[in-house]
Amino acid sequence: MRTPIATLLYVGFIVLLIIFCGALLYFRSFDFYFGTAKNSSVPVAMYNRHLSAPVVIEARGKRFEWSFHYPGQDGELGTSDDFRSHKELHLPLETDVVLKLESDDFIYIMSNPELGLKQIAVPELTHTLKFHTAKIGPFELLADPLCGWRPLHDDLMGRVIIHSVTDFNDWFKKMVAGPISNQ
Repeated sequence: MRTPIATLLYVGFIVLLIIFCGALLYFRSFDFYFGTAKNSSVPVAMYNRHLSAPVVIEARGKRFEWSFHYPGQDGELGTSDDFRSHKELHLPLETDVVLKLESDDFIYIMSNPELGLKQIAVPELTHTLKFHTAKIGPFELLADPLCGWRPLHDDLMGRVIIHSVTDFNDWFKKMVAGPISNQ
């Protein structure tokens, strides 16, 4: 049995922990650390794009998988020439990338330590993840469950595939040309 002082300290610790976690989630949900790219649509017609403009792609978590929404040849998200890829984020080498992260059902974390990626996706909020593609290769997007119970979740939510500019342009042209949309 605990003494009254020990019980008071224990309850105080729990209250402080709840306040800390609440404050952390509050500030993270409004992009306190990483800024935001909401309402920014930078023209990015991928293979014709100006090299100084970042590639802007929407990433959506749903049922423990990522899907990616790319702008088409016009470089604008939300137009009829957009396309999607399922579980694979294709990017050209040596490019600045802005991912707009969203979730349909749960809170997800987009994570890849090798690329330095780690950002949260929360239903009804948009978070931004900015990075630069520096090396070619496939990189896994790990499941990073907030519940802490990894056996319930697949370890792989998707992949980032960084291509040479030529290979990326070929992939992009194929995706724009046909209804091979892997939604």
